[in-house]
Amino acid sequence: MKHATLIALLAVVVLPSAGAVEFNTDALKAMQEEGHKIVEESKGLRAYKLPTGKCLHVAGDVSKPGANLVIQNCNPKLNNQKWRFDDQGRLVNQGGKCVGVAGDPNKPGANALMQNCVAAKAQRWKQDDKKRLVNGLNKCLHAAGDAKTPGGNVVTIGCNASPNQ
Repeated sequence: MKHATLIALLAVVVLPSAGAVEFNTDALKAMQEEGHKIVEESKGLRAYKLPTGKCLHVAGDVSKPGANLVIQNCNPKLNNQKWRFDDQGRLVNQGGKCVGVAGDPNKPGANALMQNCVAAKAQRWKQDDKKRLVNGLNKCLHAAGDAKTPGGNVVTIGCNASPNQ
């Protein structure tokens, strides 16, 4: 009997009363944003920036094949500028599509765009010692035209010393 009374007394004194709980929504939002950053870092997501300060950008829906690649002002919050290398050396965007080449991938000036991921050499990329993105056909991603102007198209050409690569 003494144990039951002691337990009942402890329950009244120690256990908090049932009631409303207040949450700091700003703190929860900040924690959620930090969690998203941690997840992206663990996936290896990052931006690729030209020497001119512009970033590789998907012009359109990141989850749709055919979206064109352009250069844009860098914005770390945009999914259109988040990239990672997968285990096959393909450059994959936040939407799960791979950087590929339209038409003949051996032809200089072939348009770079998002494609469904396949095993093509034109979709296998690496970053060389000069920080250029080079595919399996030894073609570099290259900002056509003025690489300082947002919206410029991205193509593949032979690698050179251009700041557009």
